[in-house]
Amino acid sequence: MQIKSSRSDIIWNYIGIIMSMASNFLLLPFLIKFVDSEMLGLWYVYLSIGGIVILFDFGFNPTLARNVAYCWSGAKELNAEGVGQTQGSEPNFDLLKRVISTCKAIYLVISAAALLVLLSIGTAYIHHVSKDLFGETVIASWLIYAVAVFLNLYYGYFATFLRGVGAVSIYNKINVFARLIQIIVSIGMLLLGYGIIAVSLAYLLYGFLLRAFSKRAFYRYKGIGERLKSIPGKTSVDEIKRLFRIVWHNAWKDGLVAVANYCANQASTLIASMFLSLTETGLYSISVQLITAIATISAGLYTAYQPAMQSAYANHNRNESTRLMSLAMITYSFLFWAGTIALITVGIPILKWVKPENTYNIAVILGIAVYNFFYKRQSYYASFISNTNHVPYAKAYVLSSIAGVVLSIIMVHFMKMGVWGLIIGQFLPQLVYNVWKWPREVYKILETTWAKLVAVGMKFLKAKIGRRKTA
Repeated sequence: MQIKSSRSDIIWNYIGIIMSMASNFLLLPFLIKFVDSEMLGLWYVYLSIGGIVILFDFGFNPTLARNVAYCWSGAKELNAEGVGQTQGSEPNFDLLKRVISTCKAIYLVISAAALLVLLSIGTAYIHHVSKDLFGETVIASWLIYAVAVFLNLYYGYFATFLRGVGAVSIYNKINVFARLIQIIVSIGMLLLGYGIIAVSLAYLLYGFLLRAFSKRAFYRYKGIGERLKSIPGKTSVDEIKRLFRIVWHNAWKDGLVAVANYCANQASTLIASMFLSLTETGLYSISVQLITAIATISAGLYTAYQPAMQSAYANHNRNESTRLMSLAMITYSFLFWAGTIALITVGIPILKWVKPENTYNIAVILGIAVYNFFYKRQSYYASFISNTNHVPYAKAYVLSSIAGVVLSIIMVHFMKMGVWGLIIGQFLPQLVYNVWKWPREVYKILETTWAKLVAVGMKFLKAKIGRRKTA
């Protein structure tokens, strides 16, 4: 069954992304107002540590999403690399059942290991960076956050499965509902004076609701639950091991990429917390969060199209792949810079009004924006390559991220460049190779050029606008 991205999928994907980002934007003034600067900096340290632990997923999430899409597109069997033949227009439910069983076994081990690390090494690090703050509030908020990360890892694959079968609008409706609850609980508890505990508890509630409703929706989607029940027998341990070996072939590479992405983004907050004050760390992290939000919203069309891209590749439809990628990247570029301009002209003045003593450096924000634009752009091109079930960019990503961390530490600690050291230190290694390499590889796969790719998207957009005018 070839997956098609409907207008509803695209609209709800944007609504879901905007809601996710809006939760950060809406909560930020309340966090700034009701949480003191050091505690706010500590909250961003929580998020960074949580980001490290989520790396325990080690590439299984995107790899399984691809393989679920292949099952739904009718693949006869999974391959370690590339995509095999399809068996027709019907999904392969037998194969899907075996993939789900394998996934459950993998994530039980992953989530248990992650919780252990959070409660041991994570707690020790939190104590180290918050010596003057450490007490009941910090302990309680940290334990709640640790449980939230555990649950998100353990049940998170159901959200991935929904996207894998193309149920993008359903997933985003659930996401919007869970985010609304998170916002309401966060603001209510902040107003009641619960501080950092409020956002930890609301994050736990959000994750629980998202995963519980995603599981229910997945089994109800197009009769998946009934079809899976009709398949006799349980997946054997040997079959789980066999599928694990197939999935692991690319999962470890996706995992290295996830680690590299973390080092290129979230690690800067940990570096800042080591060499700068918690207040400076908080202000820098807010700037990064705002630009990251803009980048995520800007890539909404790519996210909505990804299941369709994976399905188009499985069905050897190059023209459809080219059209989808062109539209996604044109939209990303336009929305990113429009959003950045809006942030500088409208968003920052609002944040200054909420808390005048906080100083936001516009030049630094623009520097973060330039770095993020090119880094995210190359990431989406690399992600397109992964749709082919090949991950050739893993080594380059790892080397660039290691170089970025080392350069950042040198520039911040030894050269005393402050936050500019974080930005320049991360950006330089990416410019050397990744920024130009992976877009060029996509052009080869699609047998096109950058100019032709843009032309395809612009031609389609003009035709669509023309049809609406005559309607």
